[in-house]
Amino acid sequence: MLVLAKMRKYIFLIIFLSTNLLTYGQWNTERILTIGRNALYFEDYVLSIQYFNQVIKVKPYLAEPYMYRAMAKIQLGDDKGAELDATEAINRNPFLPEAYYIRGFALRRQKNYENALSDFSKAYDFSPNNLNLLLNRMDTYMRLENYSDAMTDLNNYLRQSPKNKSLLYEKGVLHLLMKDTTNAEKSFVEFAQVDSTNAQAWSALALLQMQRNDKVGAYKNYTKAIKLKTTNAGDYMNRGVLNVQRKNYKEALKDYDKALTMDKTSVLAYYNRALLRANLGDNNNALSDLEKVIAMDSTQIEAVYRKALIENTLRMFRAAINDFNSIIVKHPNFIPAYWGIAEAYKGLGNDKEEFRYKQLAYNVEKNKPRKPKNEKEELVADNKMDTKSPSSVTAKKTALFNRFVTQDIDDSESDNSNYKDGLRGNVQNKFADVVNERNFLVSYYAKSDAIRRTNLYHPLIDSYNKLKHLGSNLKITNNEIPLSSQLVNVHFESINEISDKIALNDADADLYFSRALEYSLVQDFNSAIDDLNKALALRTDFTLAYFCRATVRYKLIDYLKNSTINDENFKLETNLDKAKRLQIDDKTKFEVEIVMRDLDKVMEQQPNFAFAYFNKANILSSQKDFNTAVTNYSKAIACDADFAEAYFNRGLTYLFMGNEPLGLADLSKAGELGIYQAYNLIQRFSN
Repeated sequence: MLVLAKMRKYIFLIIFLSTNLLTYGQWNTERILTIGRNALYFEDYVLSIQYFNQVIKVKPYLAEPYMYRAMAKIQLGDDKGAELDATEAINRNPFLPEAYYIRGFALRRQKNYENALSDFSKAYDFSPNNLNLLLNRMDTYMRLENYSDAMTDLNNYLRQSPKNKSLLYEKGVLHLLMKDTTNAEKSFVEFAQVDSTNAQAWSALALLQMQRNDKVGAYKNYTKAIKLKTTNAGDYMNRGVLNVQRKNYKEALKDYDKALTMDKTSVLAYYNRALLRANLGDNNNALSDLEKVIAMDSTQIEAVYRKALIENTLRMFRAAINDFNSIIVKHPNFIPAYWGIAEAYKGLGNDKEEFRYKQLAYNVEKNKPRKPKNEKEELVADNKMDTKSPSSVTAKKTALFNRFVTQDIDDSESDNSNYKDGLRGNVQNKFADVVNERNFLVSYYAKSDAIRRTNLYHPLIDSYNKLKHLGSNLKITNNEIPLSSQLVNVHFESINEISDKIALNDADADLYFSRALEYSLVQDFNSAIDDLNKALALRTDFTLAYFCRATVRYKLIDYLKNSTINDENFKLETNLDKAKRLQIDDKTKFEVEIVMRDLDKVMEQQPNFAFAYFNKANILSSQKDFNTAVTNYSKAIACDADFAEAYFNRGLTYLFMGNEPLGLADLSKAGELGIYQAYNLIQRFSN
């Protein structure tokens, strides 16, 4: 049984799996591989690796378990391990485009761009209809600075997917990298026309205009980007520069403050704010900003010079002398540094040293080489603008595989996972996908969320927990946690223990229910459904078993439907494939009907169980039956007036139906109840 308090370290063996694999041979190996794919699809990466390990032990000649294990390793940040596993898969089957795709992705994360490009090209040769492959190869060309081939891939993508206008931004970035500002502007303008609520387009246009000295146009477009809640700190910084030039010093200071709120590592923002503060007479804070600049980048001689000038003003003469001397070491012909030291010694009352440094300044001026007329003498002239070209967002748009294989990996070198929680900065600025909150289920584990106010207590669950039929208390959640390797073994041992009890007493519905929960935790959905069927045959009023069967069955439907779709991305569909797909579609419709019946049974037995209404509404929404979905979300809210997820999903449903007032009102309520993503969506849909 599951006893978390007594959890101990287990030898890394899965007795249940090993025994069955050795006993049932081919059929069970395929089943374990499928369960591993279930775990992979539902982001339980550690668990999925254990399933693939078992298949590899029994049938090391199969390519697929190595390939799937590579996918899991990528999500866990083990890029080298993923590369090695993908290579093993290719060695066993050199005609798997997915394996080349995975290895290319792993190689790119390791900055091995040449070999990554080779793998993406190989995968694309096998699967020329896969646009994700094309997008990944384009991104790799860009990293190799092969912009012409990247543009060829991008244009090819747009020909095959003309409705995907978001890549117009990428096209503009590519034109910029190719020094073609005219066509870059055309792409950004077109992007802004088709997606006027996207801050990136206006930001890119503003930067081009600023570089062309069109200050009015740049200011206008930076303001548009900021109103659209840009996530680029450089937009605030550059508007700050423009505000300084317009003598709007108060607004400029606000812009610099905002830029630094968004990016505390922006050397330029600290430097610009220091100059502005110094000009406004706020020397102490200006000095603090310059110290931060120098701490982050000791090569910023301009900041050292400005710091020394302020130190003289604040009568910090010794510090000023040290700073001016550090400049002279690197720039012995920089005359203002000599005059600065002379001024400092004057402040200290040292007439001898003051005279000596004035004489040194005179000698440098007399003996130094003549400068060209256009070369500036001073190191510092004015506030600096952020001249970085708009960053490519290709990596964020190139999911490793569509949903089944992995889920929207952000190819950031500093972050190996795209599933990190946390509230950072202004939550309305945090981009939120327009995706429904997921179904609720019962589990032993749930991620805690102190912000949301949904009532996760229900008497049905509480009363069952009090019966002590299970080794731990059940929770209701739609935010599951993946199992650690230690917990994986705990749950497999629990399955064996419960199976021994069932062998002695096969008429106990609670034992079957308990084992079904264990099976669902290790992603063995078919076994879980079998046990729930047995539990309900023994006890027809077992409400929690109906609810669990509905959630587990829908998970299985979700996996089968999406894995089939994504497998087809890598190959041309044959008549046999089409027949198989249609057969799965028919089966899916039938299975969904069974799920609905189970949820209706829950509502019949427990009319105030809000989560059943919510899950049913989600399914109806996915079937585009929006009116009935709204009715069921409303019933869930009637059961729990603080049901944040129901407000959020009902709000999205209203928006899909074109009812913006009701949709935005529900999103506002969801935000109030703790779903912070709602605020970003409100900003986007309100414009």
